[in-house]
Amino acid sequence: MQFSVYVGSIFHQRVFGKKHQFRYKFFSGYFNDIYNFKDSEFVTKKFSKIFSLDFNDDGTKETIKAIKVFLNKNQIDAHDLKLDLLKKPNSIFFKAFNPVCFWYLKKHDEVLAFIADVTNTFGERQIYFIDNLGKDIGSDIYYKATKKMYVSPFAKKSGIYKFKISDQPNQTIIKEFNHDEVLEINTVLKGVTHKFNGMKKSYFYFRIIISTLFVVARIHLQALLIWRKGNQAHSHNGNGYAESNYKKLD
Repeated sequence: MQFSVYVGSIFHQRVFGKKHQFRYKFFSGYFNDIYNFKDSEFVTKKFSKIFSLDFNDDGTKETIKAIKVFLNKNQIDAHDLKLDLLKKPNSIFFKAFNPVCFWYLKKHDEVLAFIADVTNTFGERQIYFIDNLGKDIGSDIYYKATKKMYVSPFAKKSGIYKFKISDQPNQTIIKEFNHDEVLEINTVLKGVTHKFNGMKKSYFYFRIIISTLFVVARIHLQALLIWRKGNQAHSHNGNGYAESNYKKLD
């Protein structure tokens, strides 16, 4: 496993109702070749004195389960596979909250599957598994997924996501549509990975910690600004899942 610093930006644009948009610099960890498919276990060597990862969370377990189903269904040999992860790591100061982290299943550096592991502020969690029937995921194609869970109070629990994924350079575009397939939200995450040493390493580790610390505060700030513009809010009603048979991952 190799740990790199991911430096980029996230752009979020609401185009349905009262328009709203924002852009933030984005600092995270990027973990290359994090899973040993031969032994079915994560590579757990210590990668940092101040950062760590938890592989026992529900989203991680569900992701690995879904990958194994995908490999079996498409009769893909695990040889030469690698799994990368874009995620803000826990620090020695606090556990990171990741509204979404991204997994990239690769073979010969081509992306075979992309998994978005989404967590809302109520602690509910779902994964969205994107693939091209065992073939490489095209970087010029949008892949559709059914929205399963409440994320923002200004969008209903159900709808449609469309993902466009590019790995070199790294860019993920997510379009969120309502049931009538009317576009509501555009999100673009893009960035590059770096290996830093010395003072630069300390500086960017600090940026990861600070940006992680303000994740929840930024979510609530933007929600307040959207609400003040008069956008309609939808209640969570004690269950954020789009259908009654959905439940927390376990």
